[in-house]
Formats: sequence, structure tokens, C-alpha cells
Amino acid sequence: MNADLIHETARAYALNPGEATLETATMAGLPLSYAIAARFAGRGVELEDLRQVAAMALVSALKGFDPSRGLRFTTYVTPTITGTLRNHIRDKAQLVRTPRGLREQGIELDHMAEKLTQQLRREPLVPELAEALGWTVQRVLDVQAVRERSQIASFDAPSDSGLMLFDRLGDEESGYDTFESGQDLRRALTSLTHTEKKLLSYRFEERLSQQATAKKMNMTQMQVSRMERRVLQTLKQEMLAP
Repeated sequence: MNADLIHETARAYALNPGEATLETATMAGLPLSYAIAARFAGRGVELEDLRQVAAMALVSALKGFDPSRGLRFTTYVTPTITGTLRNHIRDKAQLVRTPRGLREQGIELDHMAEKLTQQLRREPLVPELAEALGWTVQRVLDVQAVRERSQIASFDAPSDSGLMLFDRLGDEESGYDTFESGQDLRRALTSLTHTEKKLLSYRFEERLSQQATAKKMNMTQMQVSRMERRVLQTLKQEMLAP
């Protein structure tokens, strides 16, 4: 997947609209649109259907692209395709939501983890969490698994600017096929500390600004900014690891 080629063919079509330039630009952009569609696999809609929707969104974006605005086409088209796919899934599929009881248990687990982290000055182990909560170890593991699945879905929701956590992790040159599913992100999240996960939750799940996140975490905005850059880099490295 070549971001420069995608941009240049899109620019060529914008400057000289025609069937030939549109076909060339579409063929160049299809790998990107398919990679974005693959992120939404397993949500009640067939992958082939998602690919078709993504391809149509790509063509629509090509027809609306204005290179004079100075925006790279890959930056412009990604939130367009993502939003179209999200709307399609919302219309066609019943998304699985976390049951209320499990959601409340997840909040209870988070609060206890934060409390024990402060007491122990490290992240608590699963048996320590279970003992403190009066739960079985298996119950802690089950609730953690549900929380992780819920966070993956939330992190994949677009911000006000139309960007998602996946978009912050990827770069145009490496392509989006590296991040085709939430499995890589779920694996990468295990490498983070509780504090780092909390920062991601505030920033990408609750959509708080860096300033609001800093207030909640008793940090400065500069500290939050540095930690966020470090965490995103860590996640990217983990997701690129074989």
C-alpha cells in the first residue's frame, strides 16, 4: 500500500476528472479501503459487504476531494470510509453491548485496581484483586476480558476530528493492513500499566481533552501529552511485532 501513489492518483483525478483517471485512483485506493473495512469484520456484517461499502465510500471521497486544500488524500478518505462503514453497520447489524451487570463489575474492578496500585505502588496481580474484591480469580479474568472487548470497540470510535486510536497508531507509509482487527490492539494493551491504560481510556474512550485528562490523573497537561506519545509508540511497536 503506497500512500504517495494513492494521493497522487487522487490528485490526478481531481485535476483531470474522467473515467480513466477515476479507475486508476480507485484501484490505487482499494487496498486502503479494504484494510479499513477489515477492522469492522465480525460485527454482524459480511466482510465482502463491508468491502463493497468501503469501495463506494472511496469513490465518493475521490469525487469530493479538493487537493487545493493541502490535505493528503489518505488523511481525507480514512474518516470518510470509517464513518460510512460505521453507519452501515449501525443500520444493518445489532452490535453486542456489555450487559449492565458486567459493566458495573468492570467499574468496580477498575476502582479496586486503582486503589491497590496506590497502596502497593505497582499494578496488583489477579489473585490480589480477587481477594480484595471477594471474587474468584476466574470472575476477575472474565470481567477483565469483557472490559477489554468493550474498550477495543470504544477506542475504535472516531474523535471529534474523525480520527480513531487506530489512525493515531498507523502511519500512511506502513499502511493500514497491519491493524486489520482489534486482536493486535488487545494483545498490545497487555504491555501497558494500569495508569497508561487509564490515560487511553480517558483520551479515546471518554473523549476527554488532554487538559481534562490531566486533571483526573492529577498530572500536568505536558505530562499527559508525553505519556500519550510514549504509550502510542509502545502500542505501535507491540502491534508491529511478529
